Amino acid sequence: MDIVLKQNSDEPIYSQIYSQIVSQILNKTLQSGSRLPTIRNIANELRISVIPVKMAWEALDRDGYIFTTPGRGTFVAELEHAKIEDKKLQEARTLAEQTCRKAKELGISKEDFLKLIQELF
Repeated sequence: MDIVLKQNSDEPIYSQIYSQIVSQILNKTLQSGSRLPTIRNIANELRISVIPVKMAWEALDRDGYIFTTPGRGTFVAELEHAKIEDKKLQEARTLAEQTCRKAKELGISKEDFLKLIQELF
């Protein structure tokens, strides 16, 4: 599992962990049924407190991406293909909303923004 934290980011650490794991699950880098490292191991590896990792794990569990079996560990949940596609669209929508909000703050016109998206896509 690959997690890279940006210490100078406005995004909280737990949210960075959450979004990177979600991306890895949705693009199948992390396969359903895969066992995840312990919260403590991840915290040690990232050199952070266990608290943000625990917060990310709780959110991942709540949103159905992972599940924990007492005594066995934490695993990637099995997601149906349709559910994966829905979650991908949700993630993309969230990113698009953030990007659109920022473009509006910068005063970029809708037309210029759409041209930019077409160039990048």
